[in-house]
Amino acid sequence: MPGKSCPHCGAALPREASFCPCCAMDLRPRQEVAVPVRRWLKPLRHALVLLALAALMAAAFLLYDAFSPDVYDAWGELTYTMNGSDYHLAVTFRNDSTPEPEYIVQTVEDWDYDRAAKLFVTHVDTGADTGQVFRQQIETIQVQVVQSEDNPSPITWQQPSYQGDSAAEGMALSVLYFDGQSRGEAEIQWTLRMKNGDTILLRHKMMIEPVDVVDYTPADYPMDTIEDLQALVDQIQEEVPLPTVVRLNLPPIHYEGGLTITGRPINLYGTVDEKNMRTAFLGPVTVDVDRGPQCFIENIDFRGSGSGTGLTVEADGRVQDCLFTGWDTGLLVGGDDWADPTGCWFEDNGVGFCFDSVGDYVNGTMLEGNTFQNNGTAVELLRVPGSKTLTFNGCLFSGNGLNLSNPADHPTDLSRATFD
Repeated sequence: MPGKSCPHCGAALPREASFCPCCAMDLRPRQEVAVPVRRWLKPLRHALVLLALAALMAAAFLLYDAFSPDVYDAWGELTYTMNGSDYHLAVTFRNDSTPEPEYIVQTVEDWDYDRAAKLFVTHVDTGADTGQVFRQQIETIQVQVVQSEDNPSPITWQQPSYQGDSAAEGMALSVLYFDGQSRGEAEIQWTLRMKNGDTILLRHKMMIEPVDVVDYTPADYPMDTIEDLQALVDQIQEEVPLPTVVRLNLPPIHYEGGLTITGRPINLYGTVDEKNMRTAFLGPVTVDVDRGPQCFIENIDFRGSGSGTGLTVEADGRVQDCLFTGWDTGLLVGGDDWADPTGCWFEDNGVGFCFDSVGDYVNGTMLEGNTFQNNGTAVELLRVPGSKTLTFNGCLFSGNGLNLSNPADHPTDLSRATFD
């Protein structure tokens, strides 16, 4: 049986030959065999692809976050990082950078009020005030007060103004105005839009709580002598708890002596009779309290005999429409408190009005409508809290040896006063 021939050269081939002995060509063509992939490599490749995609997405997010504006929203305080520095922002009604998320003010129905909401900015590491630096990075700053729609007397407010270098005033200040008819809570919202596009929203709350008022009149209580009056004051100190407001309505008589009020505020309101005789104290009066609402002293004469201090106020108070004459010092504001005279008359005193307080509390700085006449020194500023300018709008200075003694070097504005 014949054998087969070589497909390449035609030579005869043995029956089982696998290559041609003449041309040496392979008679059995080879096939490429795929190398099998191990099964565990497939899921690994899939996982690596997913991991790479996740890394790309994370990098994209970080890049977006680094260059996109942020919004911060906090109560009372927050830490804000800018240009590699950490800043502490705090909103408060205090005269320092202690945050005050909630502030309570007690009100009397027929009184008017104002409160200064403040924004402080300090360096986190050092605690130093950095308001002047931080404000350079602010595009706009606004305040919004939110109250219930059914509030009988809504709060009004001023948009914030940047303050100077005073540590007690903060970087910015917004004054809120309200009266004793206002009720409930008000949310104060500070919105800062930064030049880098960030928005900072800081909130704090003011709670308005009406308090009881007790009136004492000559028809109901003995007030004819200074002894009667001092005994009544001492009784009130023991029997009437805070925060009740006490109003002492005095008869139009001259008290032969002085009065001392300690422990709790008592408001003194003088009166005048048909003969134009007004309530007067012929001895020194001292008001020295460290807690409770403001103390008001109105429509009273303080008439001395050449020595002593007519009225010493070491309390948060206001003195209105009073006369001071015949004293070494007519009105002294001392301790660590703030009191401001308005519409008062200072005449024939060694010093008419003296401010000598070591505190940091600041209230009304408009000492308006006062008359200073024939005093050795009309106004003496030894120590005054804060650095807000004392403004003497509508005041009259006449015949004084010295109109203003200011060893405290406190800012004053007498541009709208009159000098004779």
